[in-house]
Amino acid sequence: MKKYPLTLGGTAVLLVVLAAAGCGPGKPVEEILRAGFAAVRITPPPGTPLSGFGDRDFRPDGVKGIHDDLYVRALYLSQEKSEVLIMGFDILFFSRDESDRFKGAIGGRLGLAPANILLNTSHTHTGPKVGNWYYTPADPLYLNELEKRTVEAAVEAKKHAVAAALRAGETRTSVPLSRRLLDSQGTLQFAPNPAGTKYDFLPLALFEARDGSPVCLLFSVSCHPSTIKGDERADQVSADYPGAASSELDRLLGKPCALFLQGAGGDAKASVIGEGLKEWRAGTWEDVAQVGKTIASEFEAARASGLTELRPELRAGLVEMNLPLGPALGRDELIRVIEGVKSLGPEAPSGDKARGLWAEEQLRLIDRGFGLAAAAPVLVQGISLSPGLRLVAVEGELTADLGHLIRDYYGGGLTFPLGYSNGARMYLPSSRMIDEGGYEVESYWEYRQPAPLVKGVEAHYIRALDGLKAAGID
Repeated sequence: MKKYPLTLGGTAVLLVVLAAAGCGPGKPVEEILRAGFAAVRITPPPGTPLSGFGDRDFRPDGVKGIHDDLYVRALYLSQEKSEVLIMGFDILFFSRDESDRFKGAIGGRLGLAPANILLNTSHTHTGPKVGNWYYTPADPLYLNELEKRTVEAAVEAKKHAVAAALRAGETRTSVPLSRRLLDSQGTLQFAPNPAGTKYDFLPLALFEARDGSPVCLLFSVSCHPSTIKGDERADQVSADYPGAASSELDRLLGKPCALFLQGAGGDAKASVIGEGLKEWRAGTWEDVAQVGKTIASEFEAARASGLTELRPELRAGLVEMNLPLGPALGRDELIRVIEGVKSLGPEAPSGDKARGLWAEEQLRLIDRGFGLAAAAPVLVQGISLSPGLRLVAVEGELTADLGHLIRDYYGGGLTFPLGYSNGARMYLPSSRMIDEGGYEVESYWEYRQPAPLVKGVEAHYIRALDGLKAAGID
């Protein structure tokens, strides 16, 4: 692996480029790789329930307006007998059952196994309700339409596949800023922390046709798309900064081809709304646009410095790890939670209402003899695009510590550590974060888990990565 210095806006950053690997003499590009891209609009109509902010989501009115359209974007890849489908959605996240449903529908049309289909959600907080977070209902009519358009995007991407080459590289991004700040009393505050851990690598994989025209650009930023918050703007549909970045990159590349993948951004927000401040401010549409332009300029500088051509080699693997949970509340404790919420009456805050619904669900599980889970099953998917270039996608809100763990595990090459993939089991904090506490640790109940995670999670990730390596994800 070669490292080259790169300067963006006067700040020295590091551009990491993989060692060059060509297609080999006398071997046509067609035998190596075919790639196809498609984008299909998935903007919900007015009235569709929203998801991303608890208080807003409990209101019955739903979507009030459209600021910018939402899309599902698909990259289809084939190489000899190997096929892979990578899809990015302008959606908060899926639940496991929805992800399985969509993968089944795609597999029925294209004959792909679940391990060969990656569904990643951008985690925009100004999008339609899907998933089972926070006990607000999804719209079955929208889900049906979303399934149709997801399959359409997959089919179109395969239909338009052409002989392609692959170039890749990595730089740094100024977008993420840690949102975890320990105060002088040792209490974790939800506030900007310039010294906090963040995953600020920006990996890039560019697929190009034989004539040099772009087919698809994969790019990943590890940061919450929750820039817009707190006023009537949050009632409008928007893809937030991933949509703005995709539009800017499409403009730079001359055609729609950018595909955003959310990374290890569970504990980061956009620096534009927190840099130099003690509290996060409510972002504007101008802030969203600025983040998109920042990412595009970071890509442009990386491309100018030179991405490296790689020898494509497609492989896919899928494993499941079981992350142990701590002690759950007992029956009597759950009843006290339920009674406490009822005492607040119909005007109870949405957080209390959701907590009450959680306690009622846990109580039903106990009373019906199902019991409460002692571990959270979390999928970890690996897709290798070339020797040393891999995507590692985790089913949950992956945090920066764990993004670095995944990157460090491989020790070289280029890694896309991704969260929000194939479902969203819960926030995925590190052992350090579990010691500190805070929202990422304490929000387990919002995801219908009976108890928080316990320390020692890192060993489970290492075992999962060992399993992917055994499947050829190196």
